[in-house]
Amino acid sequence: MRLLLVPLIALSLLLAACGQVFVGFVSNPGNPMRVSGTVSMVQFEFINDGHGTVINFTAVTFINAGTATTINFCSDQRSGFPIGRSAQADFTTGTFCSALISIVIS
Repeated sequence: MRLLLVPLIALSLLLAACGQVFVGFVSNPGNPMRVSGTVSMVQFEFINDGHGTVINFTAVTFINAGTATTINFCSDQRSGFPIGRSAQADFTTGTFCSALISIVIS
């Protein structure tokens, strides 16, 4: 029985390598969260959701007390996050990106 399981696992891994595989995990979905810090990087990017839909998002990196945190906000949010400025963002998490609720720049 064990000898049959090894080729089955190997075949599964080989087939998974033929296409894009995305495994998403959302902890605490829907509850508002907050991130703050100095904006160090802002990039507009996109990802295929695995079903043929392209999802646009803005990756924003915040530096706070020497720690970098990157949040992917849904759609084009580049104008709301000036690099080098202190920002606080409230958002709800999602599978591919987070929905921005509010931004405070100081």
